[in-house]
Amino acid sequence: MRERDVDLHLNEEQKLLKESAARFLRDQYAFDRRKLLIADDAPSGVWSKLVDLGWLGAWLPEEAGGLGGSAVEFAILMEEAGRHLYVGPYLSASIASALLRNADSRGARERLAASAEGERHLTVAHLEPGSRGMMDSPTVRGIAVGSSYRLTGRKRLVYSGCFADETIVSAVTPDGPSFFAVPMGGTGVATRHYRTVDNDWVSDVEFDLAEAELLVGAPGYASALDDAIYVALLGVGAEAIGLCEAVLTQTKDYLADRKQFGRSLIEFQALQHRISDLFVETETLRWSLLDALSQSSSARTLRARSIFGLKIQAGSIATMVAGQCLHLHGGMGMTDEMPVSHYYRRARMIEAQFGNTDYFTAAYTTLMD
Repeated sequence: MRERDVDLHLNEEQKLLKESAARFLRDQYAFDRRKLLIADDAPSGVWSKLVDLGWLGAWLPEEAGGLGGSAVEFAILMEEAGRHLYVGPYLSASIASALLRNADSRGARERLAASAEGERHLTVAHLEPGSRGMMDSPTVRGIAVGSSYRLTGRKRLVYSGCFADETIVSAVTPDGPSFFAVPMGGTGVATRHYRTVDNDWVSDVEFDLAEAELLVGAPGYASALDDAIYVALLGVGAEAIGLCEAVLTQTKDYLADRKQFGRSLIEFQALQHRISDLFVETETLRWSLLDALSQSSSARTLRARSIFGLKIQAGSIATMVAGQCLHLHGGMGMTDEMPVSHYYRRARMIEAQFGNTDYFTAAYTTLMD
């Protein structure tokens, strides 16, 4: 299958970025090499090279220490990440950057610049035990102690928490919900690290009067959370497109190699139609991504509607495409040695990540009322 640009009209710099990202991951993160890299309990050398290539700052404004790009650059990189099944801190660090991008506190500005340069690794702790998605309100409590704060409560599914220097934590204060910076190895911070089914690392974190620095106060909380949700869902939506295109290409090649009754399986019309239908579904997902990109600067409701729609499509279409490709591989597709099984695991996680399809369908319906 021919790889499509994330946008129908990429400029020359964006095309170069896409080609550079694809070439780098193809050379440094081929499937056999990937299996060795993800076996380590620390970020691979690929992560440091991505930082050196400017991935963290590619989509951030220059005044924030970035390269002056936009959401399009971020989607380009996430699509290539999905195509090559990249596992690492890039998405979680980008969500943290989105949360801080428009904050006006000195601490937020310093951390945003340090993250863009790769000098400090940030992640976000927002989901809690019992919460179903990113829009749920926090229950972690923030208590003012002199000029600082102390946090008490629990967070779950903190992506790449075991690699982070600090996590940005949502907590409720007497003034309202706010975001705080907490050192991951600080006093009063207890963590449990574990892997998800797609081999990513997540952490459950418990705060017991952990010292914290206020980054985004109650007046800016809703806007910062909206920005973080937009980038999180845009990221998995773009990733799902790369995933679908890659697994379809591999399945088509697999069917061309396998023979039955003296003919390649891909020559059977029923299987051709099946692959074609999956390609159409993938194109439908791409148009949802383009709609979300076009609404990146729109009013809150319009942007939320487009990005929720993208998440709904990404979860359902990626799961269907990867699942059908798994079926077309037969029993071999279930083995760990076949890439299709890894694409399917990641597709299932995309459906659940940050809130599943039912969660965002309900949220989308609310916006339509």
